[in-house]
Amino acid sequence: MTPQKKPAPRIQWDGTTWFVHLPVEDGNSLEAKWKPGLTYVVRIREAGTEPWSFGFETPLTHFSFADMKPDTEYEVKVCAKNAAGEGEPQLIRVRTNPTGNTDNVIPFPKR
Repeated sequence: MTPQKKPAPRIQWDGTTWFVHLPVEDGNSLEAKWKPGLTYVVRIREAGTEPWSFGFETPLTHFSFADMKPDTEYEVKVCAKNAAGEGEPQLIRVRTNPTGNTDNVIPFPKR
């Protein structure tokens, strides 16, 4: 008898609801879903350009961007969102490093 491969855990966000599927040792699984009360709308653009990106909505408080230009200043706009709508946007200015690595983005000091 060939042992069956255990299914991988799955986490999915569809824009409004989190879905989690966790296999357990006895062959069963644990599934859960929930709608967070607060999400964040995130938009990005190269500094001084128009327009803002279409953006995305996420319940996560940390994120990173891919395929950014090296040594380039970007503006990131973040708004908290709940059932009442979007809050006031917070503007963050960042600059990528000389190789364009997104894991090494340096925040600008407050001016």
